[in-house]
Amino acid sequence: MDKTCARDIMSTEIIAARPDMTIEEALKLLVNNKITGLPIVGDGGKMQGVLSEYDILKQLSAAKKITGDAFHKKITFTKRVDTIPESMPINQIMDLFVNTKYRRLPVVDQNGKLVGIVTRRDLMRVFYYRSKLS
Repeated sequence: MDKTCARDIMSTEIIAARPDMTIEEALKLLVNNKITGLPIVGDGGKMQGVLSEYDILKQLSAAKKITGDAFHKKITFTKRVDTIPESMPINQIMDLFVNTKYRRLPVVDQNGKLVGIVTRRDLMRVFYYRSKLS
């Protein structure tokens, strides 16, 4: 049986946003790091939500005019966040990706502190290397 779990494949170099960040600051993180979403982390590293490209587009589309002022507004983000524990087996992670269409899953410790992120790409990397070993 495969004992690989989230802690074995997660990325621990996390690019995260703060809940008080502006749209401009969030866009800078997304664009400069070539990513499509950010975990929102508050004091003590606790997960507070997730900001996606969709969230930003939705917020900007609500503005009558997209001017400089629109980019200085505080971000609005998705507060309902599904996280996974460090011990979640790889087959359950794969099922979550297939059944929810998530692109990333934040990994938290027993106290709810963000400790990593598992992305679809992380799974692809594992499967690629396993195929090379077969």
